[in-house]
Amino acid sequence: MQTDERRRVLFEVAVNFRDLGGYRAGAGRQTRWGRVYRADNLAGLTEADLIRLEGLGLRTLIDFRLPMEREASPDRLPEGSSIRRVEAGFIPAGTLEMLALVKAGTIPAPEIERRVMAQYRLFCVDHTEEHRQTFVVALDPESYPLLLHCTSGKDRTGFAAALLLLALGVSRKTVIEDYNLTNLFRRPVPHLFGPETPEEVTTILLSAQPKYLEAALDEVDRVYGSFDHYLERALGVGDSDRQRLVDLLTEPVMSP
Repeated sequence: MQTDERRRVLFEVAVNFRDLGGYRAGAGRQTRWGRVYRADNLAGLTEADLIRLEGLGLRTLIDFRLPMEREASPDRLPEGSSIRRVEAGFIPAGTLEMLALVKAGTIPAPEIERRVMAQYRLFCVDHTEEHRQTFVVALDPESYPLLLHCTSGKDRTGFAAALLLLALGVSRKTVIEDYNLTNLFRRPVPHLFGPETPEEVTTILLSAQPKYLEAALDEVDRVYGSFDHYLERALGVGDSDRQRLVDLLTEPVMSP
């Protein structure tokens, strides 16, 4: 798997911090670099990390973690930071129960895959408000540069990033490829596992499997008829809003 060297923003602690720039977004356009980032947990950032973070000039951060997750691992931001924090935390039904079984070592790998796919399908059904809030933030020019993040930067952040990219006209194939990049920069989450957790189970939970995101996007089409209908009817993002996002977040492709 290859990726633009600018894609990953190098931090010592936040290993899955990525720039969503440089993706083809419709005829003759691409997503802008340095406008929207996606990341994993920001707790425990080093002093060098804080300097790097400050250098990005972030103005807004959307945190998809639950309050208990934020309390256990609070973001470490530069002292005196004026970054606006938007708390849009959620977790699909059944996730916490599944993780408890994982930690106890009492759930087989195939059952985890089945449950994770079911949880992904709930993104567009049970968590409309959180994703509507993401687009409200994204439509505000004062929000940029913007960071989306959760614990591992894979599931909740992955779906939110996918929605933004698709709304900009990025192809579904490219969106899946961006999601899949998490496999190059996996975030360790040892607190989710117990001593009896089989390696195949940890691998399933830590990896970004394209079929998970495909299941979520297929559910969008099944429930709403199309991605366009989902944006407009569920998230309140109409044609003029999408054009505004294109203006804010894309630019003409530069000739070689």
